[in-house]
Amino acid sequence: MRKLAYLLAIALFLMAMPGVWTQENEEADFKTLKSQAEKALQGKDYARALEIAMKMNDIVEAQHYETLYGIARIYAFLGNKPKAYEWLDRAVGAGFWDAQLMRNDEAFKGMMEEKRFKDLARSARATAYIAMLERPERAEFQKPEEVMKALELKPGLRVADIGAGSGYFTIPVAKAVGPTGTVLAEDISQEMIDYLNKRVQAEQLENLKLVKVEKDDPKLPPAGIDLILMVDTLHYVQNRGEYAKKLRAGLAPGGRIVIIDYIPKPWDVRPWGPAPEQQFSKEQIDADMAQAGLKPVKVYNFLPEQYFVIYGVE
Repeated sequence: MRKLAYLLAIALFLMAMPGVWTQENEEADFKTLKSQAEKALQGKDYARALEIAMKMNDIVEAQHYETLYGIARIYAFLGNKPKAYEWLDRAVGAGFWDAQLMRNDEAFKGMMEEKRFKDLARSARATAYIAMLERPERAEFQKPEEVMKALELKPGLRVADIGAGSGYFTIPVAKAVGPTGTVLAEDISQEMIDYLNKRVQAEQLENLKLVKVEKDDPKLPPAGIDLILMVDTLHYVQNRGEYAKKLRAGLAPGGRIVIIDYIPKPWDVRPWGPAPEQQFSKEQIDADMAQAGLKPVKVYNFLPEQYFVIYGVE
């Protein structure tokens, strides 16, 4: 017990050191922001108060989950696996996202092959992926408002958002088609489905159905979808020609398939997005869609990093 207390004391001391944990300027920033938030609340400027509160959270959030992760490591070094899992679960639940660090951490070498550890690592990775999908900077190249306008969604439409992820487009699409429309939000990741389910409940959307699918099968109802939306998703599919046939089988008469994916660029030009071996040109996807009797009916060129093509039956 004394050994545990000693290790915890060392960990907390290290976490409190400037440059290792909370820096003095961050503490000063937090106090300043807190004062500003209080003034905004007193003035009933709730939008400003929320903006400031989010900045406060950015300062303390990482400190919180990294502290929890540090405690989990200590319990693991002590050989107390139940406690290590308890605190690791708390860390991931609080927002710890570095799955690679977890998988290479010597503290957990005796746990890495266990299902519970792998599940937690997947949850951490999902947290990082969601943060990437929802980052404010994404709007600069994704232009979601312009994309939504171009889709020309109408109430009552039946839409399948394949590769829904965090719901970046799923939620606005569901609102656009209204209560008389339906949206199938599909993803291969259970973590994404679980996250999106929370958003659906918070938004109180009753026209949205969540479906976990496999990489090679969208599981669409035969001739039951008016618009299929795939944003930054098709590059994960290996046999795109066969997949296109499954997409067509799900199209209702007059239905459309919307593909938005990355224009191929080398890593030294764009060091983010899909790996080079996953990238393909618009001409390649045109050929893949042609195998299913689909052709481009409209092409938009306002996205700086992606092509935006709408396909229909020839």
